[in-house]
Amino acid sequence: MKTKNPLLPIFEKLPKDPVDRIPEDMRLLIRSGNFRFDVHTHIFNRDYIPDKFFEIRIPYLVNSDFLQYVEDIFSQIEEFPEGSDLLNYAYFIDFATKHSMENIAQYLINNSPKNTIFAVIALDLLQGIDGEVKKDYMDQLESLARIRDKYPDIILPFFEANPNNPDFELILEKALVDYNFFGIKIYPSMGYMPSHPKLMQLYQLCEQWNIPIITHCSSNNMHTSKNLLRIEYFSFDENGQLELRSQKKMFLFRNQYITFFNRPQNWEPVLKTYPNLRVDFSHLGGDDDWDGRPKTDRNWSFRIFDFMERYENVYSDTAYTFHLDTFIELLSDALYRNKLLTQRIMFGSDYYMIMAEGKYKNLRSKFALSLGTDLMQQISVVNPIKFLGMEKLIQE
Repeated sequence: MKTKNPLLPIFEKLPKDPVDRIPEDMRLLIRSGNFRFDVHTHIFNRDYIPDKFFEIRIPYLVNSDFLQYVEDIFSQIEEFPEGSDLLNYAYFIDFATKHSMENIAQYLINNSPKNTIFAVIALDLLQGIDGEVKKDYMDQLESLARIRDKYPDIILPFFEANPNNPDFELILEKALVDYNFFGIKIYPSMGYMPSHPKLMQLYQLCEQWNIPIITHCSSNNMHTSKNLLRIEYFSFDENGQLELRSQKKMFLFRNQYITFFNRPQNWEPVLKTYPNLRVDFSHLGGDDDWDGRPKTDRNWSFRIFDFMERYENVYSDTAYTFHLDTFIELLSDALYRNKLLTQRIMFGSDYYMIMAEGKYKNLRSKFALSLGTDLMQQISVVNPIKFLGMEKLIQE
């Protein structure tokens, strides 16, 4: 006899139709036909970022006090060469240290096309990255819920479900039931595998309730700052049966975290078990797959494409990677040549993280102009609507 899923009481409080989980204002906007999606954004501010986060994103051994000092210097300099690393870091630091999430949200809205609907993702950074924060994850969820209430037609909130958080079930109930968040983020390099036993319970119900998953899948710098981890996860044994494994693993270098946690093949046990699960493998493999350099033993984008061929609800997005010229060229060619990819790629910006590469508005405009109106319509309107389970709104 199967054991009852301990998360079921939470999900039983939710409607199974995704359309019933979005505000009426958003339904009206989608029905109007004058909308587009950005399926991957962030607006959390400095209050929710542990100190060690900056040691990962910006040059090693840079602490928050020094970052503030650098920002003060940048503010006194009127001109940088366009596209310089210093200028890009200045933008990034400026956005990371805005006074409120509401302020960052307003910048996002003002620098995006009118009637863009934003999937805004809250991250549980303190579970994986050492350091102190001014406000905890629960506060971040509450703040994002308030911003959604302020912009009910264009803010679609997602939250990270980190199985290492001792309040895992409480966070699920708060986000899904109390705050009516729409979807879930999985960020494996924060120190957990996507097939963690708690997450496998979660996926079972997400599949039944049509709740979309956005998972991090790139080789960027952000990862847990913990060196020794005990990791639990499901994998296949020699007979092809799921087996729960547990191991202690030491990590010494950045690439060890990335290749162990973020690689898409870690999702094979999940997708074989829950083949109808809606999963967006964000970043399309990341810069390393699309920088134009010859590849040797890895190309995560091809593994994502393989999942797309085998599972009808697997998608990917352009978040952060879209800043690369080589990515724009190769993606445009792939979308014209491959019908399946054309139907499964979505536009995501990774705002405001993308500010480390330059001015967001300029980057987005360049990308949109390069792809053209038809492809942008496909990846920012048609595909997100299907991934999010809102097709009936445009069919009415």
